[in-house]
Amino acid sequence: MGYIIAILIIIALLIALGVLFYHFNLVQAYFRYQTEQLNKLREKYSSEKAATDTKLEELKTIAYTNATTKIWNIDYFIEKSEQALKSFPASTFTLVAFNILNIGKINSLFGPTEGDHAIYFTAQTLRNVVAGNRRIFAQVYSNLFCIMFQNETNEAILAVMEELTHALNTRNENIAISPAFGIYPVLDKSLPVMDMINRATLAQKFVTEKDELNYCFFTDELNENFLNNKRMSVEMERALDEHKFFMYLQPMVDLHTYRIVSAEALVRWDYPGKGILSPYAFLPLFENTSLIQKLDYYMWEEGCKAIRRWIDNKIEPTPITMNISPSLLQTTKFIDYLVELMDRYLIQRDLIILEIPERALANMTDQLSASIHRLHEEGFILCIDNFGSLNSPLNLLRELPIDRIKLDRTFLAKNAGSEEGLTILRYLIAMAKELNFTVITEGVETQEQVDFLLELGCDIGQGYHFSKPVDLRSFDKLNRTLVSTLYRPNEYYPTFEDFERDIDYVVNLIRSQENNATNAE
Repeated sequence: MGYIIAILIIIALLIALGVLFYHFNLVQAYFRYQTEQLNKLREKYSSEKAATDTKLEELKTIAYTNATTKIWNIDYFIEKSEQALKSFPASTFTLVAFNILNIGKINSLFGPTEGDHAIYFTAQTLRNVVAGNRRIFAQVYSNLFCIMFQNETNEAILAVMEELTHALNTRNENIAISPAFGIYPVLDKSLPVMDMINRATLAQKFVTEKDELNYCFFTDELNENFLNNKRMSVEMERALDEHKFFMYLQPMVDLHTYRIVSAEALVRWDYPGKGILSPYAFLPLFENTSLIQKLDYYMWEEGCKAIRRWIDNKIEPTPITMNISPSLLQTTKFIDYLVELMDRYLIQRDLIILEIPERALANMTDQLSASIHRLHEEGFILCIDNFGSLNSPLNLLRELPIDRIKLDRTFLAKNAGSEEGLTILRYLIAMAKELNFTVITEGVETQEQVDFLLELGCDIGQGYHFSKPVDLRSFDKLNRTLVSTLYRPNEYYPTFEDFERDIDYVVNLIRSQENNATNAE
């Protein structure tokens, strides 16, 4: 009996072991299955993560790349610059911003497509020249590029700028690209990168095409000037609204008779605490903002008011010469305002002479030509101001309905002191007269200048020899006294009309004597 029980126990144990073994295998199979599934999930995750990372990098590259020029954009520049500034606190950094200084001229002369090509070429040149050496670069805006230099000397930075300049200038013999650089040495690394860009850009704005150097360093003094200019801009707009600007008139005198034939309207600012400011103190600020157009409108109305006052007081009105800013000439909208102004004050068109600065003709466009022709059609007398400062070709003026040219004061000063200069003046005036232009010369300061301008055929003079710019009351007095006080001709220049008149006089005198002799007989 005991033997049977032992066998049964052994059988039971074997069954239990079998069940345990079965469950063990079952659990092992389950874990093996789960491991396989987990590995598959890991592989899938890794694959998807790699694909996602690749996609993110692609999206990031797209987000950080300018779609047109295919170089880094402002977001990339700011992020990478911030990382560098934080990661290398002991390093020195210099931010350089530059743009194409003559992009407006390229667009005007060759069209916007060529302007786009110039920007694209500049971007590729920047990448080729600057890449590497921990230099961060980007196209920040359409026509603004930035470079962040790390641990590089000013000499090395200037060398890079010179290489860029040379590559851009020699891109095309007909279309040179002229870059202008602003340099900001980073002293405060906690400053937002955008503020650093603004400081470099501010320095760059002080570079002009006439400057020998095409770069400018940011300084505290420059920043102070900028803040003062910004403050003055706010004050200027307020002064316009409060009529703190006044019109002064400078006589334009017929060199043959010394009579005032017109007067140029010049602006003055009655600035609190500083007195009367000349335009040199504030006009450059106006020209850098849209306020210059508002100032033009203001001065035009002041001129119309003066002419209307003369007419109402039975005073023969003097034609007033008034300036047009180049920015206004890009549309014809201002002409509608000018015509409405003349009609409102009931003023004849020939009492207003409009001066177009010569620099406006440097970028001749169809719109500019249309504006000039429209002004002529409306009956305004047109004059090119500062003629000779840019050597504008006379054939260009021949194609425009221009009535007068005014020689630039520096042109007179440079050419009056030598025989070669006088020859240039003589032939320039002769060609202008051949084209039926009235010739005006500004900057006349001596009687000797008056004498040789008369000899050369100049019609009208303007300058301190006759009078400085004066207020309206003083101008009215001057208009009555100028001939008697200044007309001192030291030589008589007969004209063909004088010669014909004298011949007629002699013939009549001879006939009269013959008649008297006949009657006496």
